Amino acid sequence: MTITNNPERLLMIQNLTELLQKYGEQVALQWAKHLHENVSDHYAARPFEELLTTTSQSSRANFDAIVYGDYSKVDAFIAKICDLRLEGGFALSEVQKAFEIYRQILVPILVKELKGDTLLEALQRLNDCLSRTIFAFSDYFLHMTNARLIEKQKKLDEDLQAAAGIQQSLLPQKLAKQPKFENLDIAWKFMPCETIGGDIFNVIRLDEDHLGFYMIDVSGHGVPPALVTFSISQTLQPHMGYTIRKRPGLSPNYEIVPPGEVLKALDSEYPWERFEKFLTIIYLILNIRNGHLIYSNAAHPPPILVHADGTTELLETGGTIIGLDGILPFEEEEKIISAGDKIILYTDGVFEFTNEKMALFGKERFHALVDSKNGLPIANILEEIVLEIQRFVGSAKLQDDVSILGIEFKERNATTQHSPQINLTIKD
Repeated sequence: MTITNNPERLLMIQNLTELLQKYGEQVALQWAKHLHENVSDHYAARPFEELLTTTSQSSRANFDAIVYGDYSKVDAFIAKICDLRLEGGFALSEVQKAFEIYRQILVPILVKELKGDTLLEALQRLNDCLSRTIFAFSDYFLHMTNARLIEKQKKLDEDLQAAAGIQQSLLPQKLAKQPKFENLDIAWKFMPCETIGGDIFNVIRLDEDHLGFYMIDVSGHGVPPALVTFSISQTLQPHMGYTIRKRPGLSPNYEIVPPGEVLKALDSEYPWERFEKFLTIIYLILNIRNGHLIYSNAAHPPPILVHADGTTELLETGGTIIGLDGILPFEEEEKIISAGDKIILYTDGVFEFTNEKMALFGKERFHALVDSKNGLPIANILEEIVLEIQRFVGSAKLQDDVSILGIEFKERNATTQHSPQINLTIKD
């Protein structure tokens, strides 16, 4: 509170006090009417009695600020109103406009009742009061809004972490949960560029002799493509009928669906107009007893088949992206996989990224890297690929998800011909 012994200032304060007390109820009433009728739908929706209570309290708080320079009631009122208005969905601009109305109502009264220096002093005090009030509203309002945004972001992050956990659960599972075949090693790497990504891959048991391998890349990052990958991963589960077809009354009572037919079914189930996402997939079926491989590729980066002698070939046979309503057939190709052969499946994230100097890693560098490491066990090859990616990227951020799935076909011992085991190496 400001104390003064100046007679002229004391007289000015006395006149201003009498004036604000005289017109206090009238100002509060006119203010409430303007709020109800002229500011926004939010104010119009509030009961008039509530608005009158608010303007009366604000007028009393402004009285202490204008006459005595005491802003304690103004500050308390701001905190209360911010809570109410934020809960009611009000924008900051609406609240600011509401307090400008107080100025519009009070200024003509001051001009009518006061003269000379007294009028100028009163107008200055009114402006100081409203400027401080509006700035305080802005700071408080924005602080509370930011706090709520932080809380919402925290909840979103928690949800994304939960979704990432679900996505991880759809990848090849740990050793104890996998079927075991001694003549097969499997390793994988998954590095999403965000919490969750648009890549998914897995190994599915089709029957005693056959495993299915797929890798999918849905365009984009974050939640929308991840939802598509979740859906497709469930669609490809054997019990869904897309990869295993039941044949009741026949022996055997099922048949394994060829890769081309699987891709054709996905093409029908996931049309472009449904998700507006590019979707590529490679699907392979491997007979783990005799090494017979059949696959079809829907515009996915072609897996690398590394033969035991060091030569390589790409598994490119197939068709176009999923979702184009069968404009091209999904062709199939068969291979015989021998002991020592390896297959590396991957998404384009393993080579379509740049470092801090904007240099592209590129396909040639990736293929050369695989060639230089082809004598290593499959898990070590994948480890070297990831290390080279990390060295190349440096401080830059990956622009796409990185997914790699490796398969190595090994010689079976005669004693294990009828006791197949899989050696699954998890690299995550």
